[in-house]
Parts: sequence; structure tokens; C-alpha cells
Amino acid sequence: MTASKGNSSRKGRKSKKEDDGDEARQGGGGILHEGSSKGRHSKAKLKDEDEKLVASSADDDEEEVERSKGRKKKKKGPVSTKKTDESAKVPKKSPPKSSVGPITRKKMTPGVIINTYLHKFEILSVLGAGGFGDVYKVRQLDNVTPDKKGIYALKTETTGPTGKALNRLKVELCIFEDCERLPIERKRHFVEVIDKGCSRLQLCSCFIPTQMNCTTVHLYDNLFEGRTENFKFIVMELVGSSICNLQKKMPDKHFSFCTTIKLGLETVQAIEHLHDIGYIHRDVKPQNFTIGVDDKADNIYLLDFGIARRYIEKDSRAIRIPRKQVKFLGTIRFASRNCHLGKEQCRRDDLESWLYMLLEFTEFTILPWSRTLNREVVLREKQRLFNGYFTKAIDNLPTPIHKIIFYIDDLTYQSAPDYEYIAMALKRAAAIEDVDLNEPFDWKKKDTEVSFEVKTFY
Repeated sequence: MTASKGNSSRKGRKSKKEDDGDEARQGGGGILHEGSSKGRHSKAKLKDEDEKLVASSADDDEEEVERSKGRKKKKKGPVSTKKTDESAKVPKKSPPKSSVGPITRKKMTPGVIINTYLHKFEILSVLGAGGFGDVYKVRQLDNVTPDKKGIYALKTETTGPTGKALNRLKVELCIFEDCERLPIERKRHFVEVIDKGCSRLQLCSCFIPTQMNCTTVHLYDNLFEGRTENFKFIVMELVGSSICNLQKKMPDKHFSFCTTIKLGLETVQAIEHLHDIGYIHRDVKPQNFTIGVDDKADNIYLLDFGIARRYIEKDSRAIRIPRKQVKFLGTIRFASRNCHLGKEQCRRDDLESWLYMLLEFTEFTILPWSRTLNREVVLREKQRLFNGYFTKAIDNLPTPIHKIIFYIDDLTYQSAPDYEYIAMALKRAAAIEDVDLNEPFDWKKKDTEVSFEVKTFY
């Protein structure tokens, strides 16, 4: 497979200020056509696999907490050699699954009532399931005002398969609480938290009674100090379908250029507002952005902060010193190069993942690594992209998109990204393609309406 650099080669690249006035496409130059099937898997094997979170049940931040408390982190040792003669004859037999693991976890059934200090909620249905928790659609049974329907999402978190308590829901709550202090125009990309609590009943046990009384709920801030068997939950605003699901329902699985730019503007603004409160997301992807419901149907929400990390010190707001080695956290398809290399992530890494997402909005298989899960191959292709080796589809995008690629690549660990520059580049790309950004999103257009219902999901 021969390759030559695209028309946006890094050599002779202009500065950002010089780029501001350059709106015309640059001509000439070869492009790279990715036609190799090396490292590809069958469609059945790839389905949803590239969307899975590649992370262990304990976050790297939890390891820091363990070390700070002077505890020794248990290392994975060899499997016990105490076997019966009969079991020794079956070397490939899988060990029994943990009774508290995500596979055997029982879900709450419709009709279950959850009481907190403030409210009472009834389980209506299951909206989704994750590694160690579930999301339910619930109805508030008390103090429902006429202007609200009282329908929300309840997100749970249980203990891990080893019985160790997880802190991902706590991270999410901290972020939501920080968002509440933002001006109203800077928190529209984050859902509103309605309630929070904890139950000492395990989700892995069967809920035979129709009512579950949690009136002995602990204060949420104190939940995470112990290691008792319980599940924690947050009740929050209900949102609509994910951007990923919407794209899969579109003809040919891609958005129009107008919707691509509109989504790019909304999602990069959401990331900017998250960075403003001192956090990086570390798992930016279409699955973690959703649309709103009812009168907020045009709003784009950023979700799932389970592996988010504070990148600045809480008191001084100084940028934290990067760790020497960090394990892989994120999704292979959208993970940044630093994530692949085991380096500390920063604001640039969120923008790099955002860029991959933006490119995929234009065409579902536009990323050269979209059909492989081999991390080495994926990293190599990502490095080639930032070196100016573009596929035909990427090369055909307006020049301002190419400039965003190189701008993000030039950022450093300490850099404060110029989000306004990125937004202006997106608008210039829209102008080159002569699209009207006042048009509705693709899924709201009558002439391109597809036969599916936008399902509520969190």
C-alpha cells in the first residue's frame, strides 16, 4: 500500500493567526487510501466491541487513594494450585463467576418503590445496563409540580466483582455539583440532579417485595468511606437517544455536513464547560452525548463521567503534575494517542477524541482504524492522521477541518485550548460548503425522517 501526504502537509504549515484568513481549499498533493484488511474482524465480532470501555473495575485514581492511605495494592498472583484430581483433567474449565459481579446482578422490577429523605420514586422500566450498575426510568410519587412530569432517570452503582466499592458515581456527583455553580448558559450541557442516596439492599439479590424502603439512607458524601454491601444511586433529568444511536438510524449511517458542524459546535462547547470546572472526561465518544426530550429536544448533553479526572488542583487551580505511567482508560476507537501510550491525559486528549468523533459524524467508517481492535494498529493509524496522511474521505473535507487536526496536535499538556478558534474553524467549514446552520438536525427534518422513535436513554 503506497502512501503520500495529503494537501494539508505539516511542512510549511501556517500559524493559527495566519490560518484565520485562509478559507480557500489548498490544491494538489496525493492522498492515502486505506484498503488493507489486515487486522480486521468480522462484522459480528466487531458489533459494539469497539464501543466497550477498556478499563478495569478499579480506576487509576482509586489506586492513588490506596497508596495515599499506605495500603498495599494486591497484585494478581497465580491461580491457586489446590485442585482436585478431577478438576485437574479439565485445564480450560472457567472458574465460577462471582456472585456480586455484573453478570449475575439482578435488576429492579417495575413497581419497586425507593424512598429517600426527600422523595419517593417508582421504578417504571430499565433504560440501560453498565458494568456495575443500571439505569432505570422512574416516576416521582410525591411533590410533583404541575410544570414537571416527574419522570426521571435513576442511575445505580454496586460493588465490584471482588466486593470493592467503586467511586465512579461519586465522581459524577462531584461534577454535577460543580456544574450547578456555573452560570445558567454554561451548564445547559449537563443534566440536573434531582436526588441521591444509598440502599444497603444489594442489587444482586431478588426483589420479591413490591416495595424497597431506603429511609435509612446515609448522607451521600459519606457513602464511599466504608466497604459495606450496598448500591448507590443518583436521580437525574431524563434525556433522549445518544448521538451514536441517532447516527446508526440515519441513511448510510452518516449525518449531513450541516448536522455534523452543528453537533461539532455543541459538543466542543460541552467539553469546554467541563474543562472550565477543572475536569477532563477521558471517554469522549458519540455514545456519551445525547439529545434532550420535550422542550429540550435540541439540547446536547454530555454524560458518563465515571472515569473523568480533575486535571487541576482543587485549591490552587494549578495544573496537576502528570504521572509517569497511566493505564489505558477509554474506548479504543476514540482514545487519544496519549491514552494508547500510557501517558497522563490532559485537555488536548479530550479534544483529540472529539476530533475522531467529529470525523465519524461525516461518515460512519471514515476512521482508518474503524474495523480493527488491535491497539498497535489503531495507534499507528492515529499517528499517521496527525502526520498529514489522510484517507480520500478525510482529504475531501474542507481545509478548516484539516487545520483543526493540526491545531489539536500542537497543543501540549499545559496548553489551554482555544475553543473559540475551533468553533470559528467549524463555521468557516460550513461557509465553504454553503450550509445553513439554522437548519434543524437531520433527525428532525421531515424530508429525511426515518422510521424510528427517539427513545429516552441515559
